[in-house]
Amino acid sequence: MNVEKFLQLPITKDFTVIAGHNGLNKAVQNVEILDFEFSPDIHHVRDTIFTPNSVVLSSLLFAKQKPEYLFNAVKNLIELGASALAYKPVIFKELPEEVLSYAEQHNFPILRFGGDEFFEKIILETMAYAKTQDYSYFLETILRRLMEEDVTQEQIKSILQQLNKPFEKYVFIANLRASDPIHQSRMQSFHSLEPLLKSGLICSYKKSLFIIMTHSSQQFQFERVLREWLALYAIPTDTITFGYSSCYDTQTGFPIALREAFFANIFAEIDMLPSCHYKNLASDCLLIELYRKDSVFAMDYVTSFLAPLLDKKADPDLMETAITYIIKKGNIKEVAVAQFCHPNTIRYRMAKIRQLVAPVDNDYVFYERLAAAVKLYLLHSKMNSD
Repeated sequence: MNVEKFLQLPITKDFTVIAGHNGLNKAVQNVEILDFEFSPDIHHVRDTIFTPNSVVLSSLLFAKQKPEYLFNAVKNLIELGASALAYKPVIFKELPEEVLSYAEQHNFPILRFGGDEFFEKIILETMAYAKTQDYSYFLETILRRLMEEDVTQEQIKSILQQLNKPFEKYVFIANLRASDPIHQSRMQSFHSLEPLLKSGLICSYKKSLFIIMTHSSQQFQFERVLREWLALYAIPTDTITFGYSSCYDTQTGFPIALREAFFANIFAEIDMLPSCHYKNLASDCLLIELYRKDSVFAMDYVTSFLAPLLDKKADPDLMETAITYIIKKGNIKEVAVAQFCHPNTIRYRMAKIRQLVAPVDNDYVFYERLAAAVKLYLLHSKMNSD
């Protein structure tokens, strides 16, 4: 958490930043209370009295009769590595200008309470939020390992034990992704489903979101149940693509289900579909595994085969047409509609593409090679966009 996130907590939402606006990115690892520690009358103050990266709460009572103590207090807090000072305006409504200027110069946020917030409640809410964030980070780290490493069966069992969830025998996974950055904020609303997931979980991965459910039966209607829950919570899905895994034994197939859902989502985007099931990808599964196992080899093929289209001097319409031609499965009329031009224009471009990349191949071989190269190219682009 940083100071900016601290200010978004329900209990601090009415706080005002009165100095140090450029320091809101400072990390917050603790919340502490300042009473009389910086009063000259106190002689036992240690340099470690406040831990670094703390938000320090105070009523500034120690400076009630001596406002000049405030400057020294802020100076010391900065030297001790505190992240911010939040004060309750009971003794001082406004702080001296020299204090605010010094804090602004050193990018040290000074925050003014919005009302009668209790110190103890601020500390409790901050720590509760930090715990939630720590668990979210832990989940993301675990899922990243399952997605990107080849883990053994023993490691899978160990990881599932660390997750400490009452998982059922079979796992079902959906991967969700917003169609553009503007709608990515909608993804947060899916966390409202978490109370329903007693034997599952929700976790972010790169720019996508995993919804994981487990059940005692292989016949569990995962997609239907998920859609019903989304409707129940009125969560909009019109700008979200869904990728679905097949059903697997939780203790052995958890990583496979994660990868299937993730790549099914990517191909849903590539094919411009609202959803995709991995089991329906057919031979595209081979391209996925090729890319996952050896992306360098896969992209060497792509850049070699599509070199005439990817050249900076090449007509950009040719590459765009090649992509649309594969997405539309070779349907010239649909490609023409998508490209806003006459079918004959598409035929001309495809003839030129063929002449550039595969002049001696027959129709079937040309389409097969172009489809593999274009899909690997799009898969690589999607992976890199994360």
